[in-house]
Amino acid sequence: MKHTKREWIPLYNFLDRTRLTAHLSEMAARGWLLTSISSWSWKYRRTEPRKLKFAVTFFAGAGRFSPAPAPGLDTFRDYRAQAGWQVAASMDQVQVFYNEDENAVPLETDSALELANIQKSIGGPLKKSYLALLVLSLFQLGFGLWRLVRDPVDNIGNSSSLLSAGAYLPLSVLILWGLLAYRRWLRKAGAAAETGAPLPDMPSAKWLSILTMVWSALLVLASFATVSRSAGMVLLLVGMLIFYLLVGVLANLVRKGLQRLRCPAWGNFLAIIALAILLTVGALAGLMALVIGNTGTDLFADHPAAETYTYQGITWSVYHDPIPLRIEDLTEVDYDRWSTEARVDTSFLGSHGEYCQDARLGEGQWPELRYDIVTVKVPFLYDLCKQDFIDWVARDNDQIPAQYREEYRSVDPSPWGAEEVLQVYIGNEAVNQYLLCWPDRLAEVHIPWDWDLTAEQMTVIGEKLAAG
Repeated sequence: MKHTKREWIPLYNFLDRTRLTAHLSEMAARGWLLTSISSWSWKYRRTEPRKLKFAVTFFAGAGRFSPAPAPGLDTFRDYRAQAGWQVAASMDQVQVFYNEDENAVPLETDSALELANIQKSIGGPLKKSYLALLVLSLFQLGFGLWRLVRDPVDNIGNSSSLLSAGAYLPLSVLILWGLLAYRRWLRKAGAAAETGAPLPDMPSAKWLSILTMVWSALLVLASFATVSRSAGMVLLLVGMLIFYLLVGVLANLVRKGLQRLRCPAWGNFLAIIALAILLTVGALAGLMALVIGNTGTDLFADHPAAETYTYQGITWSVYHDPIPLRIEDLTEVDYDRWSTEARVDTSFLGSHGEYCQDARLGEGQWPELRYDIVTVKVPFLYDLCKQDFIDWVARDNDQIPAQYREEYRSVDPSPWGAEEVLQVYIGNEAVNQYLLCWPDRLAEVHIPWDWDLTAEQMTVIGEKLAAG
């Protein structure tokens, strides 16, 4: 028979005291008495089924990093014990008591003093921590949006980057909900305190907490899905999850140890920060060693090479990926040992594919082909992606003479079958780099510099890239 029991991730707000204490009373009636509480679990021990009355109050002198027990806490508890209230469990400022007398005098009898104590013990720290987390979450969301707007071509299909930014969305919603809920409760509690009425409860947002956990779990699964093609990236993601868990566990152990040693709150806090920095530095060193140690391997590659060859003492990769447009589609070549590589990233916003066709080094002078295809699923990103292509060509123009400046200029789109076609000019000389535009697709193609494209070749390029 089990003598202990845990409830993992209880979704009760400590100001939702009526529902919380009713739950604890129900557990006691079933023979389970609360013995400890934490952010992640509540622990019970088996006892004789009893009818117990529970109450939740707060002690402002205790804190996350304060010495344990906090000065004055024993006196605080002894005073309550005189009325039959025994300590069941505590966590920082939160104190949970129980009483065998169902008609016992309430722990708090003065609503105004009770409200002042709540504001001092948990209200101020709650607002500070919530605001700090909100700033961090909004910064991460804003940074993700800024990256997308600033560099849309490279980020439109970057699921990992989008998921990383999106992970802070449920956290931001939960924080905002918590702040607004506390503000509403504070207003109602102030009105109750003025009349001497009991303070109201602040209902637990269980549905929002569950939704946040489900969302977070889906994000983790989606993150694994986006990197599943790379064994190294899967290993790295698992390592990151283990690292965060390790930091959390070690930080909690160090915090509790320093509390028992009566370390000042500021010293405890600085020790935790130092520990986090040391572990982070160690993790980064390990990551660098992993990356350097696997240089030249396919561990971190999106997909392994089909084969390799050596040229001038260096190992080169060869790919046999299917690509929408090949050199053979445009001209006859007496060569069949190509490397064709496709790197395609896809997200709910669109996709970005990078394609290339190269001959093996040391096997003669053969043409090379490179192109990018961007498919846009969200219309407002289309113009951003188009401008990104244009700006990238002109990125260095302010540092070079006018006759060498590069820019896109409009050319006749009819041979290409596109709505609009732009061609790169260096000064007044046209080069074989084109930007083809369709309603939901953009393609930038680099043609061998010495080719003089025919209308038939333009048509083939347009058809292949529009369909690819």
